[in-house]
Amino acid sequence: MKPFKNSNTKGNRCVGYLRLPNHLRFSIGASLVTSRITSLLVPLALLLAASQAQSSACCGGGSSLPSLITGDDKAQVTTSLSSSNVNVDVQADGYWDAHADRDLTRTFKIEAARIFNDRYQSGFSLPIQSREKSGAEQQSSSGLGDLSAQVGYEYLPDWDYSPWRPKGIGFISLVFPSGKSIYEVDSPTGVESHGRGFWTIGAGTVLTKSWESWDANSVFEVHRSLNRQVSNRVLNGTLSPGNGASFAISTGYNLSALRIGAGVTYSYEDPVVITGDNPSQGNLQRFATGVLSVSYLFKDSWSGTVSLSDQTMFGEPTNAALSRGLALMLQKRWQR
Repeated sequence: MKPFKNSNTKGNRCVGYLRLPNHLRFSIGASLVTSRITSLLVPLALLLAASQAQSSACCGGGSSLPSLITGDDKAQVTTSLSSSNVNVDVQADGYWDAHADRDLTRTFKIEAARIFNDRYQSGFSLPIQSREKSGAEQQSSSGLGDLSAQVGYEYLPDWDYSPWRPKGIGFISLVFPSGKSIYEVDSPTGVESHGRGFWTIGAGTVLTKSWESWDANSVFEVHRSLNRQVSNRVLNGTLSPGNGASFAISTGYNLSALRIGAGVTYSYEDPVVITGDNPSQGNLQRFATGVLSVSYLFKDSWSGTVSLSDQTMFGEPTNAALSRGLALMLQKRWQR
């Protein structure tokens, strides 16, 4: 049980193709269908969890998990809309401050990825964010979030449909500080902050595997955020954000074109050290996001996902704003 303080104070945060013999086609047909559904729908649930985590803890969210092509498609475009409300602020000393007022974040995101040179791929993500706070200092703001781009490589293909070896895709990501950070805003509520405010370079891997109707998958990434100078009426100095990492694991059950899944994403960020007029050693940030999702594979290479997320259920969070949220995602794919 976490200690609570009855406080309304709100902190500022933020393929190759394989031709099979006739006698093998029927025996693996069902597993191929399940594998295709899994490869298309699993990354959606992981992406929704990561998006919710970054939207809620805006000052600690680092390199976002990428929207990678994990099936046999040549391109995909994804749109998503998420809405999350901060329920609790966890202070650096471990105390939880319950929120009485609304602290709402809505994010609309467009993502695209395309295969080139058979096993390589590239993609980008463009988020637009709207934030709203009620109470004595009611305020709202909308703006562009942090843009990101990635390059991936399928280093572990599953051409022989191994019963145990997963499919693996490695990636390198770059986050552009196009959204205003919490260190750049002048309002006391911080709602004008729509990004983290640092150039961030990351690398990671995605592993996916399915067995008949079940699937399991994971995403792991580490990143480094670069120092930057800030000069305004509140702060004049250098920000040193350090390193961060995230790990997501998920499992699901497939019923024909329907997938029901659950997963959790763990996120960590080093303290942001401030040197200058108002020096500070900062505090590390740690939180976890649980997610439940339902995905459906439509005709004509369309798929959709509905996801519920909760950041108050797992791990030992610190220095983070924890939220619950809902996300909707729609994806269009083009086959090779």
